[in-house]
Amino acid sequence: MKILKLSILSVLFTVSITSCVKQEYDAPPNANSIDPSKVVNSQISYLTESCLNLESNKARVLGDSTISGVVIGDDRSGNIYKQIYVQDSAGGGIILLLDRTNLYGDYPVGRKVYVNLKGLYLVNYRGLPEIAYYVDPATGSTSGIPSSLIGDFITKGSYPNTVTPKVVTISDLFSSPARYLNTLIKMEDMQFDVASSGVLYSNPSSSTNRTIKDCPFTGALTMYNSSYSTFQSAITPSGKGSITGIFTTYYTTPQFVLRDTLDVLLTGARTCP
Repeated sequence: MKILKLSILSVLFTVSITSCVKQEYDAPPNANSIDPSKVVNSQISYLTESCLNLESNKARVLGDSTISGVVIGDDRSGNIYKQIYVQDSAGGGIILLLDRTNLYGDYPVGRKVYVNLKGLYLVNYRGLPEIAYYVDPATGSTSGIPSSLIGDFITKGSYPNTVTPKVVTISDLFSSPARYLNTLIKMEDMQFDVASSGVLYSNPSSSTNRTIKDCPFTGALTMYNSSYSTFQSAITPSGKGSITGIFTTYYTTPQFVLRDTLDVLLTGARTCP
């Protein structure tokens, strides 16, 4: 009988211990939500202003400072190559040249990044502010941060983050281009012009410029489309509506860079020629 009592007590003790063990485990923290909160002591808008004071294709070495912003343009669709566009909370935008492909894996749209600027170059590339790893003083050609060194200059922050595009008109872009350079913009009442409507976004053999305009007409804007983009063979819509993308320039010509055709919402009836 003693053996039976001991067995019963053993079973009861085991059940008691088991019932005290937590059966559900807390999920590990999402690394994407963790932000290093590095000290930021410069703004992108300051770099833009400083850059535009340089002559075209000129550069200067940056000092020991840090900027932060959210990626608004990556290379997922192939229309952006070996670079990302970053915009900060104050509304300034800059291009980071990175000598690597498939950047969207680490730096997708919505990723916050911190950039250590010490030793990098601020470049006025044909009127467009960029940050490069090296600039050839003789030719003005630029090099992106080598793949092996990207982590030394760029620290990943939280993800995802939303950047709301600035709603602008073509008149806004033409009257104050520096204000919107390298930033995410949205334009309403837009359509492709007749020659750029109902055709391939880009010719297969070479990158192609298409023209978008507002309606009622006040101006037109060049849209750059790479022949390597995933939407190269897609057909441009013939309707009217909104379009979102990144505002840039090429020399002094305003230019619009499309991230993906998901940003093209020209579904309304066309009302202008």
